[in-house]
Amino acid sequence: MSNVINIGMSQIEIASKPGTVLVAPSLGSCIGLAIYDPVSKIGAMAHIVLPDSAKILKPTESCGKYADTAVPEMLKKLFSEGANKNKLIIKMAGGAQMFNFEKGANVLNIGLRNTLAVKTALTKEGLTLIKSDTGGNKGRTFKLDVQTGVFSVKLIGQNEIEL
Repeated sequence: MSNVINIGMSQIEIASKPGTVLVAPSLGSCIGLAIYDPVSKIGAMAHIVLPDSAKILKPTESCGKYADTAVPEMLKKLFSEGANKNKLIIKMAGGAQMFNFEKGANVLNIGLRNTLAVKTALTKEGLTLIKSDTGGNKGRTFKLDVQTGVFSVKLIGQNEIEL
């Protein structure tokens, strides 16, 4: 029987217990970012809401809310549990454009901005995104099984697939 940990908006969770599944449900423009070490079987997932904390982050806010603060925080937690930076598998899902705007209104496309910000934050840490399922205009749910290392995504109205 699996232990499901739902990752709420702005949250970061880490797990290594066999049978644990990290789940970022109902991702629209938000990003579900999962980082996994297959050797130590430690995984982390963040439910990232916005791209950039500059001039916004308050001391009471979670580091998981913003792409630029969530990535380093996830790594800090993973490394403190014994994860190896050279073994990490990184995948993400979400980043949909949930509202239609006129052409050229990309500034309002939070999904695209979140996607780019996560990629930038990973690059800054010397890490590479292995695979992603982002964009479009449908919400999705993203999962990581920390025992098997299987990442999966389910778009609304479609079957769950391995990512």
